[in-house]
Amino acid sequence: MITRLFSAALRGIDAQEVEVEVNARGADKPLVIIVGLPDASVRESSQRVISAIGASALFLDDGIKTVNLAPADLKKEGPSFDLPIALAMVAASGTEPFSAEDCCVVGELGLDGAVRPIKGVLSIALEAKRQGRRRLIVPEANAPEAAIIEGIQVFPVRNLKQAWDFLHGDLIIPPFHLDRRAFFNSQRTYDVDFNEVRGQHHVKRALEVAAAGGHNLIKL
Repeated sequence: MITRLFSAALRGIDAQEVEVEVNARGADKPLVIIVGLPDASVRESSQRVISAIGASALFLDDGIKTVNLAPADLKKEGPSFDLPIALAMVAASGTEPFSAEDCCVVGELGLDGAVRPIKGVLSIALEAKRQGRRRLIVPEANAPEAAIIEGIQVFPVRNLKQAWDFLHGDLIIPPFHLDRRAFFNSQRTYDVDFNEVRGQHHVKRALEVAAAGGHNLIKL
């Protein structure tokens, strides 16, 4: 059985949608194969995912699970694919897969099934909206950042079981509501702003990329 979910990968300060496909087939012993140009942290997700599924009392049958992250020529980095991979693997093991064509899912998993925050949620929310996704499932800690983007419903989850029950319709999670005035008033303010700089677009772009990646700058 093949199950598909949508997620997103970061490319600098931007994001690009990624299809998470899982094909389950019988075998004598369990094996997880991840393809689609994953980095080391993505390849290691199989161990986190298997542990999280077991700790969440969800069913995962024996056999080979092939996980394809498409497009295959886009490098996938970071642990944000843990949650969609886990959900797709459980769905592929069952007889009643869910439909989540309108949904984008991101999140890192702990071994106990807890969903941990990730980086780049704002860019991911923008990409999900561009792709026409109406729902975005994110770690609870990332919900305020994702909810800045209007036109898409943000659903915070604390653990894998909660995300599974929500997609199956067994659990109702209200969309996260952001108090924009309180949120933006709580942010730090500075005496200078990019809006005061005229021109210098390439310089401002370099600063944005450096800040997004946590890089240093060298003045020449």
